[in-house]
Parts: sequence; C-alpha cells; structure tokens
Amino acid sequence: MRILQQHLDFIEYEPIGKEIKSAEEIPDKGKRRFEELVALFVSVEPGDDEEVARMAVDGTKAFLQKLKVNRVIIYPYAHLSQQLARPKEALDVLLAMERLSREAGLETYRAPFGWNKAFQIKVKGHPLAEQSRVYSKTAQARPESNPVPSRAPQHEMTEEQLMARIKKSDFATLPETDHRVIGERLDLFSFQEPSPGMVYWHDKGLRLRNLLIEFMRGQLAKDGYIEVSTPGLVSNVLWRVSGHWDYYQKNMFLTEMGDEVFGLKPMNCPPTMLFYRTRRWSFRELPLRVACFDPLYRNELSGVASGLFRVKSFSQDDAHIFAAEEQVEGEVRKLIDLLDRTFKVFGLEYKLNLSTMPDEHMGTREFWARAEGTLATVMEERGLPYKVKDKDGAFYGPKIDVDLKDSMGREWQNSTIQLDYQLPQRFRLTYTGSDGKDHTPVVIHRAILGSLERFIGVMTEHYQGRFPVWLSPVQVRVLPVSDESEPYAERVARELAEAGIRVETDRASGTIGGKIRDAQLQKVPYMLVIGSKEEEAGSVAVRARDGEVRYGVRLADFVGEVREKVRSYS
Repeated sequence: MRILQQHLDFIEYEPIGKEIKSAEEIPDKGKRRFEELVALFVSVEPGDDEEVARMAVDGTKAFLQKLKVNRVIIYPYAHLSQQLARPKEALDVLLAMERLSREAGLETYRAPFGWNKAFQIKVKGHPLAEQSRVYSKTAQARPESNPVPSRAPQHEMTEEQLMARIKKSDFATLPETDHRVIGERLDLFSFQEPSPGMVYWHDKGLRLRNLLIEFMRGQLAKDGYIEVSTPGLVSNVLWRVSGHWDYYQKNMFLTEMGDEVFGLKPMNCPPTMLFYRTRRWSFRELPLRVACFDPLYRNELSGVASGLFRVKSFSQDDAHIFAAEEQVEGEVRKLIDLLDRTFKVFGLEYKLNLSTMPDEHMGTREFWARAEGTLATVMEERGLPYKVKDKDGAFYGPKIDVDLKDSMGREWQNSTIQLDYQLPQRFRLTYTGSDGKDHTPVVIHRAILGSLERFIGVMTEHYQGRFPVWLSPVQVRVLPVSDESEPYAERVARELAEAGIRVETDRASGTIGGKIRDAQLQKVPYMLVIGSKEEEAGSVAVRARDGEVRYGVRLADFVGEVREKVRSYS
C-alpha cells in the first residue's frame, strides 16, 4: 500500500463519472468539502489486506498525534502505484481502513471508490505537512524506496521487457487545460517511466526554464545578491548538525560511501551555511544575500499524476540572507517589494499568510515571538492584509507564505520568506560587529518563484500556453511561401537571431495555410510570412497570434517592436 498523507487547509471534490464498471454506488454526486484535516491518498496493491490496513491506520494515528489533528479523509488514488490490486480487493481494504480508523477514535471520511473526481486541495506549509509512506506485510511504514540501495542483483529481464519499461507517460485522458497536455503539445517537456516523478526538459521547455532563471537573476542583481553553487551529495553529518536529519531523512535519497551515509540535498540551506563559514565577515559586509539555483531531490510519492506540481527533482530560485538583527525588518521589506514587482510581471494576484511556531520546533519561545512579531510588523506597516496560519511555520522559524491566484481563480502556494535564529546558532555562524566582538547573524530563507518546475506548471495553465512575448520559447516563426522564398526567409531568420530574438524557420513542405495553422497551434506570438512580394520589397508580412495581419513591415521596425515587448515584459 502506498500513501501520500497531507495536512490540508481544505479538500474539495466532486464525483464526475464512473472510472470502472465496479465503482461503488453513491447516493450524492454533489461537491463535498472538508477543512482542517489530513488526507490519505491511497493506492492499494496486490497482497494488501486488513493487516496492512491496520498498519496504515496505526501510522496515520501517530502522524495525526504529532499534528494535533483528529480528522482524516481516505481518498482512493490509483496514480501512486503501477501495481494495483483488483477493484474488489482494493475496496475491501479501503473499507477496512475506514472502519479501523473510526475504531481508533478518528473522525473519518472516505471519498468514493472507482470514480473520476474533480478535486482541489490546499496543503499547509509546515515541514510535516506532506509525508509519503509504503506499508506491506514485510515492512512497517517506510519511504517509497529503501534509504540505502540494496546490493542484491536485479532479476534478469529480456530486451523486450526492458524496452517495455522505457516509455513516455500517456496524458490522453487529461483535460485540454492541463499543463501536461499543453506541455506535450508545445514540446516543452515529457515524463518517462524510467525516471518517475522527474522531468525530461525538451529544448523549448529548458529555454523557458532558463528564461525564468535569468529573469530572477536580473531582479536579484538590483538588490546586490551573489550566487553560489554547492555539491549535490553531502554527508549525513551536515544534516544532523542542521537538524534536518530528524525531519527529512525519510524523504531523502540516501547512499553509502565506505562506512558513511550520504544524501542528495533536499534543500540548499545547510550547504549555504558552510559557504558562510569559509571566511570571517564584518558587519560592514552585511546583509549578505546569497542566491542558489541548484537541483534538489526529495524522495516523495510523486509522478505523472501531478506533473510539474509534484516532482522528486526540482530547482528553486533559492536565497539566504545573512543579516544583523537590526537589519532584518529592512530586508523583509525589500523582499515584499521583490514579491510585488515579480508577480506584477506575470499578472498574478497574491495573498500573504503568517505561519507561526509548530509544536515540533527548535529554539525558545522568545526567539519565535521576536521573529513572528517582526514579520507581522512589516506586513502591518505596509498595510498588507494577512491570515495567520497557526503552527504552520518551519521547524526552525516562522514564515510569510504567499498564495498566488492564477487566471482561472485557483490559488497556489510557492513563495516563502522565513526568519531563522536556529541554524546560525547550530552552525556557530558569526560576524565581527562594530564593537569588535563576535555576533550571530539572523538568516532569512526566501524563495520568490519557489519550485521552478511547479511555477512553470502554474504559468503554463495560467497562460494556457500563450506565453507573453518575453517568455515565449519561440518568439517568431518564419514561414516561406515556397522553396524559392527560402533563401530570403533564411536571411530574415538569421538577422532576427543576431538581434537576440528566438526564431525558427518552418522548412516543411506544405501550404502556407498549413504552416500558419501549425504555428498557431504552437502558440507562437509572431509568424513572418515570406513570399516573392516581401523579398522584392525587402519587407515581411507579420501575422500575430491573435490573428492581426500587417503587410510591408520593415524588418528593423519589427525587431524594435519585439525588443520593446521583451523590455517591458509583455
């Protein structure tokens, strides 16, 4: 049995239609909404029975006790496993879970089995909010894969069996508005079975990702950030010092080197602390703003069922600011400014939340009260409304969480600003103050876009693939009307590329109407139609994505138009 357990602000679902003939009958097919509870997304596998159901309920109860929560919903979710039990066996196990959960004193709900359901959730932001578990008769709760890989030889497969496992994920049943469908049609990315929960970036998708990174680098340059990169594989000694070992070990990819255990880094903060320790810093050099875009790895139940929204390998526009106590408020104000100017570019509205001290935390209440007060003061002084999310802070400090609203009215939590008095003490970080003595800095953890993968998923659905000109992987497609027009078309494309415009030429045989339709399906902002008239006049015919057509446009004027779009982020 595979379970993704999430502490939610709410879950809302509506049964749409039966997915299998043996789906259970339900009296009410309307929307259901539950708030302040833990959701168990469950895939039942062959061999699971009441004993396994009891293990899962015992593990869930322990998890809920940590969160001080007593409400749970059991949600059938076949996407977590490729080896599923037969429908009747699966339903029997889910019913057993429901009964055992109620017998354990939990307020229990269950979503209907065998139905396609439209659903929406909002996951809380604290470190324990999302945990993945695997239960079986041979093991109690464990991560999705063993912490240290087994050295036992794998079962030999035939070449046909091996090739059968090397395939692309199929999104044929998803709605047209889903980012996985749009991403596949625009040739941005794919998901492949040999790398579950990880993204294969195609050239256009990687271009889009790099554009976001360069956009953020430009924003950070205005505020004097430096950028570093640290190793992806780090000894567990570092994670023990930081305290992450107690909180994230089960969600780390681990391996052995000699007698020592190493882990792929799930976050950048501990290695960045080591960067700070490489030299002595003066109060004159603070605040020190350190950005990092390194890949991160978290071993959670993930996969194509969530696309870019839940992946095992991702990068953040991450940064850590080392500041003196008296500089903290000013730095938080700067970060609010950075949030505001960033999301205005993307046309996103946002709301702020103050997440406070969780039950399991490091540090004294005094430090927590001071940090929470600082964050609240900045938001109140700026006249920014915010909601308090009680006990949703990180284990090392409170934070401002940011909910983004997209073009479809949905909310996404990606951004965060966290105050941390604990890690600087655990790593014994110091700077030389104006009094010549050693002082401990405060660290502000912050991500604006958050996970780049998730942000691209949000943006793909927000724009429905019609990315603004500055962000479009291909800004212009040149369409020669005939073979005779190709030399001039190539010259036009070359001049556009030399001007820094992302351009491609459609050299395929076929009618110009077919080429235009294909470019429109690819959501290319501009199409330049090149025929004998354009070549004779030394001009281009410009067809915009919205259908507007202009003839006899000078190429230099068109280049200036595109550059202005890029300059103004439009």
